[in-house]
Amino acid sequence: MTDEPPEIDELERAAAWRLRLVDADPSDSASGVAAAALEALAGDLRRNDYAELWTELRAIGNWLGESDAISDYAELAADYRVRVGVSAHPADGADYLRGLLAIAHGLV
Repeated sequence: MTDEPPEIDELERAAAWRLRLVDADPSDSASGVAAAALEALAGDLRRNDYAELWTELRAIGNWLGESDAISDYAELAADYRVRVGVSAHPADGADYLRGLLAIAHGLV
């Protein structure tokens, strides 16, 4: 078992899904670009300490869980990951976490 935040695993699962799309259709260059972006974000989140952003995300996630809005957040966060590298272009892990926080704050 790892101590990594689940958001990193979710990024890697989204990248793997994109790579499966490329395997099914090698001309799907958008999925190839998106997979690379998702993998880069996961790597950046592993390498850099974004403690303040992680703390804020955990706090608002706990609140959303208590208010029964966590499933709405999870759905919107999944949609955000699907768009990464296509129509959403977070510059780094911090920018990605800020995107998740913006989604969460929109539900508060």
